[in-house]
Amino acid sequence: MAVDPRSARFALHEARSWRGDDSGLLGPTPFTRETHDAYAALGGYPDRGARGAGLLDRLAGTPGMAALQGRGGAAFPALTKIRAAARAAAAAPSPPVVVANGAEGEPLSVKDRYLLRYRPHLVLDGLLTVAAALGAPQAHVYVADAVARASVETALADLAEPDPVTTVHVFAAQDTYVAGEETAVVRALTTGIARPVDKPPRPFQVGVRGAPTLVLNVETLACIARTGLRGASRAGATFLATVSGAGRSPVLYELPIGLGLGDLLREHLGRQDSGLDVLIGGFFGGIIPAWPDLELSHPGVARRGAGLGCGSLHLLEPPACPVAVAADVVAFYAEHNAGQCGMCMASSTAIAATLAELGEPRPDRNYAELLPRWAAQLRGRGACAVPDAIAVLLRSLLRHHPQTVTRHLAAGCDRCRRIKGDSRWEHLVVTLPVPADEPTDPLAAELVPSAMGAR
Repeated sequence: MAVDPRSARFALHEARSWRGDDSGLLGPTPFTRETHDAYAALGGYPDRGARGAGLLDRLAGTPGMAALQGRGGAAFPALTKIRAAARAAAAAPSPPVVVANGAEGEPLSVKDRYLLRYRPHLVLDGLLTVAAALGAPQAHVYVADAVARASVETALADLAEPDPVTTVHVFAAQDTYVAGEETAVVRALTTGIARPVDKPPRPFQVGVRGAPTLVLNVETLACIARTGLRGASRAGATFLATVSGAGRSPVLYELPIGLGLGDLLREHLGRQDSGLDVLIGGFFGGIIPAWPDLELSHPGVARRGAGLGCGSLHLLEPPACPVAVAADVVAFYAEHNAGQCGMCMASSTAIAATLAELGEPRPDRNYAELLPRWAAQLRGRGACAVPDAIAVLLRSLLRHHPQTVTRHLAAGCDRCRRIKGDSRWEHLVVTLPVPADEPTDPLAAELVPSAMGAR
């Protein structure tokens, strides 16, 4: 179904497994909440009651586990992170804590909300397995979406009896972009304030109330749990990708790691052409040409100077302007940074205004000097990764769209000139509508949630 390419919100109603495989993360019946009995029938919760080093060793030996990268955006090896937390816990006076991070602040991604709404037992199974392997008596599911939160609470109530090793708490996260950054997660669970803090120490060293804390994305935990189900492939063989843009309704795909982008374009658009660009990895990965031979994996995308991040792909077809989209993204960051680091607040506001100016450039400004300087200097600044994201975006413009940038500097751009308004980024939002028969609370009252509300 075609949609307005600059529509304020894209509602996602479709989820597809690649080549019809229904044994993966999306589940056998997409958009149907999986019950405890249905999940147990697939072989779920095989390790309930087990705990300690033996379980950790068995987890480490799971096929594909050594190669599993975290799915929250940074792609850090999951097993390395788990082992680091185990070492820290062994030396700490207080027991460890494990957190399932489902905050999902990326406006173009719905994968985590989907898993928590429709496959909560898959996430809980992974959470309880990792918590038991670390000997963690307390675990948290950290989630902003009200419908997902209710689904997890129902799933916990459906367990025949409390887990013998770990007590799981559901925490209502703030619905902000930075609330999912792992130090913001720890701070929120400790103080109620979801703002990042400087590192080190990292959460696995000093986390919730001083305890070693392992924070893992909910898709990462789902990948871990999936390996214990019947018919499952190795850990991390697939990933969830929210695909939107190019005048099409968005779709949540489960894709094989390493799939060529051209194969996805043929599936999603019915064609493969070289005239598209893609805003990749949410707002963090940059804007690059949609090369058909682009390998959809973290290393494959990194080789092209971008990042796969949370796995989302927003397709841009002419007459979409990459400079305008970059201005949209930085305008979002100017509105939705943590509001605590002066450098981040000032730079995001200044860069958003500068990119917006390129529709009608000012003769007294040296844009050719400003843009490369910002791209080089912002990396690693601030407590969260917002400056890094802006730097990646600017580098992608300068590396992959130099002629477009040069044309803007020389003559401006009619399309960019026509875009007005502070919330110019609102067309870059994918929503996961609340089912019509879903009981709602005041935080989830809309059938199509607001852009920055219960997405």
